[in-house]
Amino acid sequence: QHGPEGSQSILPKHSVLVDTDIGDDIDDALALALILRSPEIDLRGITTVFGDTQRRARLAQHLLHSYDREDVPIAAGVRTPLRPRHRPSGVPQAAVIDSRAVTPAISTLSGPELIVETALAQRGDLTILCLGPLTNVATALMIQPDLFMAISEIIMVGGTSGLPYPEWNVRSDAKAAQIVLGAGIPVKLLGWNITTRCQLRGCDLQRLRSEYSPETQFLSQLLGVWKRHHHRWQSDLPYIHDTLTVVALCAPELFEFEEITARVFAHGPLTGFMVP
Repeated sequence: QHGPEGSQSILPKHSVLVDTDIGDDIDDALALALILRSPEIDLRGITTVFGDTQRRARLAQHLLHSYDREDVPIAAGVRTPLRPRHRPSGVPQAAVIDSRAVTPAISTLSGPELIVETALAQRGDLTILCLGPLTNVATALMIQPDLFMAISEIIMVGGTSGLPYPEWNVRSDAKAAQIVLGAGIPVKLLGWNITTRCQLRGCDLQRLRSEYSPETQFLSQLLGVWKRHHHRWQSDLPYIHDTLTVVALCAPELFEFEEITARVFAHGPLTGFMVP
């Protein structure tokens, strides 16, 4: 393949499925936007998790539509954690979508079924980026016990180091995290102690608002909803936790990873805490 002016374009080298709870924090949408603009990534599917997964899938559908990516399958996943602890939130950013029928159509498969189908089709060459609780992936592993052999890697925002409270994605379904971390799949964990160092700057937001394309205008709408709904104690500049999974995939040399065996407490007062 060749890009403009006869230059060699970058060929995709990472087959990726994204499992996301898009619609609450803005970082899921920003991570998907980065993926859709990363020529190194071949996006094979999106699954939604936690709460109103159908509405989350509709939001992902509209985001893909704004990027003219009708080729990517989307499936609504499991609504309820394996061991419910927190009531799933709403999907405030879905306020920007309308009743138009847009493509790609949402798959008739469930989220876990799409994960199984995609992983088996890729024959061990699939990375899953987990941007939310791990319910879909854990359910897929229960449906297809040998699935761990078909997934090359999982990269997720999860866990903490040195913080006195458990991280959201893990504690929202600690049982699912326990299953996934014990499945034998290589997992890269990006803890909140790392991801909370990364925020969009005011100039980044201004540049986004000043660009008039379907993609940037849709993201600007989502940012506007996020700003109206985010907690008062949060900064007006969004943390970009989930985008770091994309960076860790495409530019791992920017990180220093330490190999550990992580365990998750799935019940009791320490539910959601992760220990080596």
